[in-house]
Amino acid sequence: MISLRQSLLRFFLPWACAGCRGALASPEDPGFCGQCWLAIPRIQGIICQECGIPLKNGGNVCYTCRQSRPPLLIRAATEYRSVVPPAIHRFKYAGRRTLVQSFGALLRYAWDHFPELHDIQGIIPVPLYPKNERIRGFNQAELLARHFAADIGRPMLPLLLRTRKTLSQIELNRSERRDNVRSAFALQALTEDKREILRGRSFLLMDDVCTTASTLGECAKVLYGAGIRTVKSLVLARDL
Repeated sequence: MISLRQSLLRFFLPWACAGCRGALASPEDPGFCGQCWLAIPRIQGIICQECGIPLKNGGNVCYTCRQSRPPLLIRAATEYRSVVPPAIHRFKYAGRRTLVQSFGALLRYAWDHFPELHDIQGIIPVPLYPKNERIRGFNQAELLARHFAADIGRPMLPLLLRTRKTLSQIELNRSERRDNVRSAFALQALTEDKREILRGRSFLLMDDVCTTASTLGECAKVLYGAGIRTVKSLVLARDL
């Protein structure tokens, strides 16, 4: 619930659509106008059965995965294009945390669309480097994971640490991205009893954007090393 003061502020200073920046009439943040919501490029139809990218020409596995299979199954709610990049930028860097509601609806759409994810026991967010998280004020992956976990009735488990600061992946090529995040993650300190609970179970990694899957792959390696049987991933957007 929002306060009366917040409602009045939102009436006179309406939310802007996270896509086109047009005014939104609702005092609560709906995220997108109707036109931009319909323009979101949801991933559906024929996809690579390994990394989840759309296969416009059909088939089961994309060229990249035929050359090198990723260490975990990856699925995504949307493609990283159209109105999605500016919305995610406002979520991460402008502090518009209320967009978690709209993004959560997209993640739930993907969850319902991909039943191969449903055997997981919990949701694990990809961690930020602690200093970066303090500067930003939150970890966007953890915010998404917490909302999504509550929605599907699974626990959110912040099991991973980012042990060193890494460069932004944006300007790096595939090989550089892989080197940039190599050995950058570790498991949180856990008692032997808690480690035993993890062993032989399946968990879902969650992040906002996946491009080459280098970060997801490194996180998966750490989790496999802890005895987890299967690691899968659901991300908000897939950068193709």
